[in-house]
Parts: sequence; C-alpha cells; structure tokens
Amino acid sequence: MITTGKQTAFTMIELVIVIVLLGILSVSFAKILSQSVSGYMDAKGRNEHSQTAKWVTEVITRSVREALPQSIRTGTSGNLDCVEYTEIINASSYFNLPANGPVSSFNIVAYDLAFQPGLSAAIMPINSSSIYIGNGVVTPIASISSSGPQQSLVTLVAPTNFFQRSPQNRLYVLSSPITFCLDNSSGLISRYSNYGFSASLAFPPSSGTSEIIAENFWANGNVFNYQSGSLQRSGLLQINFVIQDRNRYPSGTSESVEVFHEVHIRNVP
Repeated sequence: MITTGKQTAFTMIELVIVIVLLGILSVSFAKILSQSVSGYMDAKGRNEHSQTAKWVTEVITRSVREALPQSIRTGTSGNLDCVEYTEIINASSYFNLPANGPVSSFNIVAYDLAFQPGLSAAIMPINSSSIYIGNGVVTPIASISSSGPQQSLVTLVAPTNFFQRSPQNRLYVLSSPITFCLDNSSGLISRYSNYGFSASLAFPPSSGTSEIIAENFWANGNVFNYQSGSLQRSGLLQINFVIQDRNRYPSGTSESVEVFHEVHIRNVP
C-alpha cells in the first residue's frame, strides 16, 4: 500500500494478489458446495431407491400371497422376466359332489360375496399345468346363488369332471390370472390382469389390462424364481432385481440398490 500525504492507495501487485486469493477461495467454496449438493442428491436418491424397492416387493408379496396353491409359474423370454399366478377371491367347502363323473352344479357353505362374471371354481389344484389347462381342475362358474340356510348353489358354465376330490372338501373361487413382468430394456415393472387362462406363460399377455407400477428396475440374474412346495414346506418365490436411476446418470454409473426377497406361498390344495 502506498501513502502520499493524507491519501492511501493499493499497488497493482496488491490488487493482483487479492484477486488471486478471491479466485482461490471462490473455487474452494464452489467445490465444497458442489460436493455438498452432490452428497445430498446421492443420499436422497438412495433413500428413494430403497423406498421404491420396498414398495414394489411389498406389492408383489401381498399379491402372490393370495395365489391359488401351485398356480405360480415363472419364466424369462428376451428382455422380459415374468411371474404369473391365479388369484383366490374366496374359498368354501362343498357338499353333494359325486365321487366321480361330470357335474353341473353342487352346494357349498354359504358364499359371502356378491357374484361377478368371470369367476372360476378350482378343486384340488396339484400342479400349475393342470390349473392353466383348466380341464378337470379349474372350470368357469355361471352363477352362485343361495340354496338354503347357510348354503349356496354353484352352477358351472359346462358339466365338468373334476380329476380329484379335496380331502377337506375345499373349493377355491378364482378370478383370472395375474402377471408381473420386468422389462430389462426399459426398466419398467408392469402388472397384467383380466385375461384368460393359457397353457403356457405369455411374455406378456396379449389381452386384458396392464399398468406400470415402477421404473428404473433391472434384472439381476433370474428376477423371479419359484420353488414349488412339498409335504415338508411351503412354496418359495424368490425376487431378485436392481433399482438404478439411469436417467440421472446416462452412463449407468449411478449408485444402485440390490434387492433379494423371498415370499412363502401356501401349497395346501
């Protein structure tokens, strides 16, 4: 600093030094601020991923727990990994069902829901192939009406010869099958419903309705793996995927959350 009389002034060197110091401080603060914002965004992203993964697994878990025993089947085709099952609407016990031969109607313990078209009856489901073929295990219901105190009459669309009888006289009332698929090319998980029974698993079903329930999910090996039940244990559905937001990091380098979840499925027919 130069002093002349009563006036003072900065030299050019001092001004340059001040400018340089301010530049260094600005860069340092900008870097600190950038790292803080990036850390906040990463933490927020991890939390959102965890919550989304938890929600999706909970949706699938609650849904498949209503599955008809032995109706779960899984598969992979191209970029699609799918799991299909048939949803139980209600269950009851039947009466006066002949030991063999075709039947057109039979009585059950009072059905406590309003009948709706498109329901099917299932007796003694023992494997997925017989369930989706339908003949002898699953058959469409024409109507369910009251037939006396605490009893309802089930009338079938066509006479059916059920292959086996349930040891507990158990009858399941079903809706149409439901499928969850993960598309590994788009990262979308979709739910398909209101389509008919098919002997083979479709990738995805060509009819019915569909809705996207989540995005940014990717396959981690086989997404759905089902181990059928036995006399010693329940069925086991394994869910295995990764959630990663590639929209934020197009190169695919963002943090990811890996999910592995197991669902125990009842297998008592």
